[in-house]
Amino acid sequence: MSNMSVADVKLVSYIRKELMLSRDMLNEITRVFKTINSGSKSDSKERLQNIRNTKKDVETIQVEFLNYVSKISKGMTHREDWLRVESKISNITDKFSGISYRLGFMLEKSWIIPQNILAKLVSISDTLNRMLQNLDTILLRTYENPESALRDIREISKIESEIDSYYRDVLFTILDSNISQSSMLLLLNIAEMLEESSDILNDAANDLYIILFDLT
Repeated sequence: MSNMSVADVKLVSYIRKELMLSRDMLNEITRVFKTINSGSKSDSKERLQNIRNTKKDVETIQVEFLNYVSKISKGMTHREDWLRVESKISNITDKFSGISYRLGFMLEKSWIIPQNILAKLVSISDTLNRMLQNLDTILLRTYENPESALRDIREISKIESEIDSYYRDVLFTILDSNISQSSMLLLLNIAEMLEESSDILNDAANDLYIILFDLT
């Protein structure tokens, strides 16, 4: 068991809720990747709207998190570290929301996305989902088994490297595809936002490392 305070445990709870919702958003993005060409346009629109609704739920939790932080002692050891972690989780939900609007625009225009590009974007999003899941496991272990959590953080960096490789692959595939410049620009932007999300999560894991090192 760790020597986390009650306040630490409460903040972890808020962050884990945000992570769960961020995974919900990413799962919907993945489903749109898989069906945008062949599925019902109304189904894809519903999934994109789900992402935007979930973003509002995340914002509610963010307010609760900040309100709680404002009430706890400024002398709390890891207060600023938890704020940095939460801020990064908030950042990736912004990225996912941004992706939903770009996909929505392409859907409205009825632009067909080459299947090989979609398959590569699915690979990135699936791997990013694994990264989110691992980060959630690490957060759970911060108060159950911080020594184990500290070891698990190394896996986050490995997954981030996988995503870098997928990103380079899809980048050149998009640039080499026979699609309009507008479509190419949006797809490059979507791929970049997914890759940036993995960088942000890796940074969040580094912030967690500082906390866990102090708890072990």
